[in-house]
Amino acid sequence: MTIQYMDNGFAPHVDRGLATARSRLDSGGAGWDQGGEAEKHSRAMVEHILALEPEGVPAVTAELFAEAIAVANAMRQTQGRGPVTSFRARDFWEILKDLIDSVLEH
Repeated sequence: MTIQYMDNGFAPHVDRGLATARSRLDSGGAGWDQGGEAEKHSRAMVEHILALEPEGVPAVTAELFAEAIAVANAMRQTQGRGPVTSFRARDFWEILKDLIDSVLEH
């Protein structure tokens, strides 16, 4: 199994993660605020956190992170709540990285 890393930037991986979230939300009937505030916030939050990473991160980790943040923001928006905070997003990012790293080690 070959592992692709975010060596050449993370934008394509964020795009794939957001596209997957959009597909899941549309198929589940939850709707997606494409191009709206929830999507813009999701993209900005994910890009900010990924930009803080000093080392190569597996691309799948970035894609899963983007998808999770986008779905969470969309669900919070439908509930009339504010977007995911940077504190919670950063915590989730660290947990997701640890999980993916442990899977890749085995």
